[in-house]
Amino acid sequence: MAFRRGLLLLMLLPAGLIRAQAPARAAAELELYGTFHALGVIVNVDAGDDPDLDAAAGIAYRVQGSGSAFQPGFPLSRVSATRFVGSLFWLAPGTSYEVRVSLSDPDGGPLHTVTLQATVPTRAEIAVPTPTASFYASPAGSGMACSPAAPCAVSTALDQAQAGQAVVLRGGVYHQGSFSPPRSGAPGAPIVIRSYPGETAVFDGADPATFTWTAEGGGVYRTTVNVADPHLVTANGERLLPYTSLADLQNLVWGVPGFYASGAGVYVRLAGDADPNSALMRVSRFNTAFAVSRDFIYFVDLAFRHYGQGSYAKAIYFNNASDNLVQGSTFSLNDLSIGLKYDAHRNVIQDNVFSDTLFAWPWDAFYAGIDLSGGGLRFYSPATGRGTVIRRNTFYDYFDGLGVCPGTTAGQTNETDVYANLVYNTGDDGLETDGECSNVRLWGNTFHDVLIGISLAPVYTGPVYAIRNLIYRTGVGNSDYTGSPFKFNSGYGPSGPMYLFHNTTDAVLSDDDGPNHGLYIKAPGTWRLIYARNNIWAGTDAAINNYNTSQPVDLDFDNLWRDGGGALARWDNTNYATLAAFTAATGQEPSGYNLPPGFAGRAAGDYTLTPTSAMLDAGLALPGINDGYVGLAPDLGAFEYAGYGFTLTVSPAAQAAAPGSAASYRLDLQAIGAFAAGVSLAGSSPTPNLAVQVSPAALALPGQSEATLVVTNTFTGPLLPGLWHTVPITAAGGGLTVTASARLLVGGARLSLPLLLTP
Repeated sequence: MAFRRGLLLLMLLPAGLIRAQAPARAAAELELYGTFHALGVIVNVDAGDDPDLDAAAGIAYRVQGSGSAFQPGFPLSRVSATRFVGSLFWLAPGTSYEVRVSLSDPDGGPLHTVTLQATVPTRAEIAVPTPTASFYASPAGSGMACSPAAPCAVSTALDQAQAGQAVVLRGGVYHQGSFSPPRSGAPGAPIVIRSYPGETAVFDGADPATFTWTAEGGGVYRTTVNVADPHLVTANGERLLPYTSLADLQNLVWGVPGFYASGAGVYVRLAGDADPNSALMRVSRFNTAFAVSRDFIYFVDLAFRHYGQGSYAKAIYFNNASDNLVQGSTFSLNDLSIGLKYDAHRNVIQDNVFSDTLFAWPWDAFYAGIDLSGGGLRFYSPATGRGTVIRRNTFYDYFDGLGVCPGTTAGQTNETDVYANLVYNTGDDGLETDGECSNVRLWGNTFHDVLIGISLAPVYTGPVYAIRNLIYRTGVGNSDYTGSPFKFNSGYGPSGPMYLFHNTTDAVLSDDDGPNHGLYIKAPGTWRLIYARNNIWAGTDAAINNYNTSQPVDLDFDNLWRDGGGALARWDNTNYATLAAFTAATGQEPSGYNLPPGFAGRAAGDYTLTPTSAMLDAGLALPGINDGYVGLAPDLGAFEYAGYGFTLTVSPAAQAAAPGSAASYRLDLQAIGAFAAGVSLAGSSPTPNLAVQVSPAALALPGQSEATLVVTNTFTGPLLPGLWHTVPITAAGGGLTVTASARLLVGGARLSLPLLLTP
């Protein structure tokens, strides 16, 4: 048994049924791979042990040493004659789990009753440690001191930094690039490259020179740049489309401002044929900011822009580079912001913002050789790395937001997690998993104002899991295509299993090409399985439209909703006006719904559920997917209803005050779920001797959450010592009333006496 960094490989040879026509024992190999909140589970078997491919693999797990019973997970998927693959979700970081896989075969073959068991930890949360030493650099830095008083150049600081140390960059613009860290950090001791606290270091790949532009006629201007073959030119902060010929630029065949580069000669044509000498022009001269072939390099709180010289330009390139981090940084107007290739394992991309300005360009232009469909992040082929985590980032104003699967890989599974990201304003796909995808997990992401939310076209091998994603306002962009939350159609090889659980999709738009569907399955395309449960499919056209019915699709416990009149569903070009008719004809959605979803604030993008939504408790319990639901059953859609209303707390709960004095309390209100109404506050006096005042008397939730309660003792006569008073407080709003109380001791004191224990 070998164990390293959350990876475990186990070979077990359990006893099987002894049959004359089958081996007496079955060989099976179990591998577990841990990320922060998930575990990949892979079982390899011999093809001869299950020639008819009807064996199944169940899974159960528990925290190691907890003593609790094993709880079931979602079953593994058969992805080939020799492999089962699956995942465990919602796990705690840095925690060891016992995992048990139980194989069964209805034929009673060698795999039947085989049990495999192993233990592996999830990955501990990543942290940026305090460096043991720091080397300071600035845009104009020089010398070797690399101190705060005498900063050096970036390259000098990088040359000196060792594992556990930091390169701290003073704020300003670094018109530099082509850096390559000379050494790796180490586990727990990365080399950190970061901005100085309170400042931002901006890496800019553009040439700072001012160029003179000469009119060539027809609105076209020319200049000679210092570095040949730029692929990125901007005018006043807007990217210019890179035309592939001078004639196309002269004729503006794509209808938008652009440029053409031939060697060091650059031609531009701006909007309204404006003179570029009067514009802020930027021409890229660097292909990369950092090309990283080392491990444990952390990039923190930086900015990157204008990297686009030559082919395959990118701001940061992880090439055979593992255990790296990019955090809290901004990437704008780069040909590609982050690229990963070859053995790039366990890299984490989190809490960054990626943007461009090409959202409205014509769709066809991107397939005419301009090479700008990479988005903010992309895996290059071949990419054999595993365990990449992409979380809590924002991507906007791209053609495709990001791509997370390479075309080819030598690894058995990707083990890639993409969650809690926001993607909007993409002219094609918000997120692409097109390529080699196995154990790719997409959860809790939001996509809006996109042509397609998530593309699975194709996902070789599988499985891919899309869980609790919100996708709305599909069908935007400069194209002739109808939008869709998911894309499956592909003329390439077949996809593996695809699981769609608890997604909320709302095609609220009707674009120039007509209304949009809640779930749209097009042709061509082949796949092993599309399996959907507990989703909300809402559209302005048919909630479900499938005209590739030759491929296996299994839909149930979903809500189908269409705004306005027309067919509720369309299957193989046949329209069905009702859910009952659709189910009777196709066998799909036998436990489905056709009910108003009850979104809390659709117009504002709030797709949580109201307390009266018919989606509450309407779902199917799926082991390992929606454990811990609230109520009698899981809710449909991306958001489990967490309650509605608000809480009221008083602090301190009790205090003492001298006669004639005042006591102040803090009132805290917190919204629950989608509650957003105003709340009025009132306090009442339990005796004429107390004056009670609440300020402010009304709060807006969510928003201001604190008020002050002042209780003043006004009695001037003889006072009995040690009088306790309970002051009731009432908060009312949104049809709800919540009460609390403050306790006041007047004319006395609360004493805490130590308890002395003697042997």
